[in-house]
Amino acid sequence: MWAYVALLAIVSAICAFLPLADHLGYELAEVVALCAGLFGAARLRRPACDPLAGLWLYLAVAVPSGVLAAAVGVAAGFLAPARAGWIVAAVFAGSLIVSLWPILRGPQMFAFHHLGGMFPGPIYDEAIRPSRALWIFRAATILYAGACAGAALLAGPGRRRMAGMVLLVACGAPAAWLSLHAERFHWKASVGGLDAELGGSLRTEHVVLHFPREKSDDERQLLARDAEVAWRAVREFAGLPLDGPAVHVFLYRNAEEKRRLIGAAETSFTKPWLRQVHTNDAPAPHPILRHELAHAAFAEIAPRPFRVPGGLLPQMALVEGAAVAADWPPGEFTVHEEARALRDLGLLPDLRRLFAPGRFYGESGARAYTAAGSAIRFLWQARGPAAFRDAYGRGIQDLDGLAGAYASFLETLPSQPRADALAQQRFSAPGIVHRPCPHEVADLEREAQRAADPRVAVRLWSRCVELEPDDPRLLVQLRRAQLRTGEEALALETERRALAHPKLSQPLRAVLLVESGDAAWRTGDGNVARERYQEARALVQPEPQERALLARLWAIDDPRRWPPLRRLLADGDAGPETLRLLQDLASREPAEGLPPYLVAKQLQNRAEWAGCAGAARDALARKLPGRLFEQEALRMVGLASWHLGDIPTARDAFLRLGQNAPPGRSLESTRWLQLLGH
Repeated sequence: MWAYVALLAIVSAICAFLPLADHLGYELAEVVALCAGLFGAARLRRPACDPLAGLWLYLAVAVPSGVLAAAVGVAAGFLAPARAGWIVAAVFAGSLIVSLWPILRGPQMFAFHHLGGMFPGPIYDEAIRPSRALWIFRAATILYAGACAGAALLAGPGRRRMAGMVLLVACGAPAAWLSLHAERFHWKASVGGLDAELGGSLRTEHVVLHFPREKSDDERQLLARDAEVAWRAVREFAGLPLDGPAVHVFLYRNAEEKRRLIGAAETSFTKPWLRQVHTNDAPAPHPILRHELAHAAFAEIAPRPFRVPGGLLPQMALVEGAAVAADWPPGEFTVHEEARALRDLGLLPDLRRLFAPGRFYGESGARAYTAAGSAIRFLWQARGPAAFRDAYGRGIQDLDGLAGAYASFLETLPSQPRADALAQQRFSAPGIVHRPCPHEVADLEREAQRAADPRVAVRLWSRCVELEPDDPRLLVQLRRAQLRTGEEALALETERRALAHPKLSQPLRAVLLVESGDAAWRTGDGNVARERYQEARALVQPEPQERALLARLWAIDDPRRWPPLRRLLADGDAGPETLRLLQDLASREPAEGLPPYLVAKQLQNRAEWAGCAGAARDALARKLPGRLFEQEALRMVGLASWHLGDIPTARDAFLRLGQNAPPGRSLESTRWLQLLGH
């Protein structure tokens, strides 16, 4: 007894200083559940997080485990007092193996364990809350506790034995029935169950695709082409033959379906040892598919049991860095250029720490992936595919040497102020383990975004701001909610707070200025709107955001352009009437390319590819406000033509997109030409 009390005291003290476990929430509840389940609460150091927000998880995760552990201990003590401790340990270990086996051999990423609580899935899924499956599972846990109590009574005399038999059957039978139908209640998953839910499948030469049954034939063929090109690219990156065991790719309709079926709502993942990829569906070309296929493609050069670097203890920096390096996603800047920007901002992780065991998740996901991916790509560029395969299979043998050479390589890249400003926006957030209440904030954000009542949204965003005052993005969201409730004075005060925030990046400052200009434009004050837009124009911002700002400036000086542009850009109305007004404007101003460009963009959003291609070509034949619009119009022509099966036109558009382009844009052109079979 005293040893158990001492253990709880030690665990409590440790939890008080551990990230994420120092307040009432999932991590603390799981630690308590494991202690209760294995040996049978904890002191809270940080009061900032809402106790009630974590109380439901505590009740769902820790309390039933403690009840069952006590019942198992009592039953073992009555039935076999000399071996009670060994029996409890064996029950815990055996049931844990049963609970973890579906993760090892099946598609799911979550685990339910009657004595140990639950494992919800990847760390990057920050929103954790009790689900219907968890509550039903915990009902079964309590039933098993009742059955154990009945077993304990069987050791007693007469009536107690009869009561024990009744309790054992009354509780044990429904608990066993629930366990036998675990897949029905989403406590575990199977490939057959996923196929039944999704309904569609298609086998290519190297990949088996599993997707929603409602996906059209054209979409299926485009996805198949995308998957094959991606597979070939990552295998060629590693210098591996194309043939190998088929990889199964599961694409879910949305994040909630994925959470319900296998966990990891927002996080894509791959199980290389099973050759399985799991991600949410998206129009082809899929933005994540090549990255995830890389994990599966490198399985044969990685050690067992998980077919990843490090084997039993995965080296996550090498795992994810290799996938980023093989994928090498296109964009305005390459991953190398983004890593250089991180270095300029003092945010680039030290490679020696990043590649150390257990340190990858100490950084924010964006910084960790970028730094690891850039470093592994440098290794591949400098030493070739054979060196990459050796590092992936045996680990990086000379990490100090790689870190030094990589630092020298980044020095050779030119510093780009625009890349630095954009990196400040994307990479400044701390890692999840360095944030006070990440699960609560993620859950509050999700509720606020879904709230139909703007007053509820204001309350939720206010709580987010209170919990994470270092994140100015939350102030922007709070201001929007306050405007929807008509609280203009409060919104103005929130805007002032955001603009004065020391961590406000240039892109986010531009967002605030543009939204302030939109508010003035909606009231008919074009002068104030123009002033705010001009202020925003002086700031660095992502290309889509900059194009939208330039469209506002194009429209603001001519009131005849206001009806369609204000409706679209300031009011956010993309309905049929807005599209009609844009088409009318395109007819009235035959020399201007922006109206047909905006028509093309709206048709692209509706997947009306023939109309999109025609409007985009029309825009290119006229005068557009700048190179950014020309690039996007070419991109729309290429994408729409690809969907229409017009490969020559698509190829010509992407060839033009890559002409005299910087490295990131040239990479985009090259990838599209691969997809088009150039």
